[in-house]
Amino acid sequence: MKKIFNEILMTISFLSRIPAGGTGEIKKIPRYFTIVGYLSGLLYMILTAIMGKGVFQVVLTMVVAFFFFDLFHFDGLLDTLDGFLNQNKEKRLEIMSKGDTGPFAMFYGIVFIGTFFYCLTQADSLMLLYSGVFSRFTMNVVLNLSKPVKKTGLGALFYPYDSRNSLIALLITLPLLANPKFFLISFALSVLCGTTMHLIAKKQIGGYTGDVLGASCLISNLFIMISLILIK
Repeated sequence: MKKIFNEILMTISFLSRIPAGGTGEIKKIPRYFTIVGYLSGLLYMILTAIMGKGVFQVVLTMVVAFFFFDLFHFDGLLDTLDGFLNQNKEKRLEIMSKGDTGPFAMFYGIVFIGTFFYCLTQADSLMLLYSGVFSRFTMNVVLNLSKPVKKTGLGALFYPYDSRNSLIALLITLPLLANPKFFLISFALSVLCGTTMHLIAKKQIGGYTGDVLGASCLISNLFIMISLILIK
């Protein structure tokens, strides 16, 4: 039990700015991704409940929550957009590794932030929890289907990937079956987004990177929120 607890703490430290410490085997981290999703979702829920949904309050919610959980995913999203949308296939990985903010990242990053902001003004608290948890599971889907494009870097840390990690991560989501409709929609979109990102990444760069995993998480988060808002 102590070993598992340390692995969970290490996962929190790895996927957030919370200095939780922890020790363990890096390849086991993905099995606890959805636990970090609970923490992220709960933070959004708490901030929204405390501050409300006025324009300034939602901006402040995003500033705080992104700082702790989503900024490095957002960096991955921007790098992925710049790389994937570049027509020069040979330079896509180079563009992604540089981390510069190009025109594609600038434009679509603004579109993403604007849409995410609007979703926060419309979403019920429970929706924030489901989107937070299942967006992290999307990374498990990508890891389960894909191979890293590089032998080094963040993405390669989890390869070869143990499929049992995905099963454990999914089992951790089972308390969310309390709302079967939200659960099934969130799970389906998580798998759909992860599979789609796998196929696109394979075509564009030949596999996944750490940036692709971060982009998968945020894109899935957004689509889950939009879908849950539409059915409420």
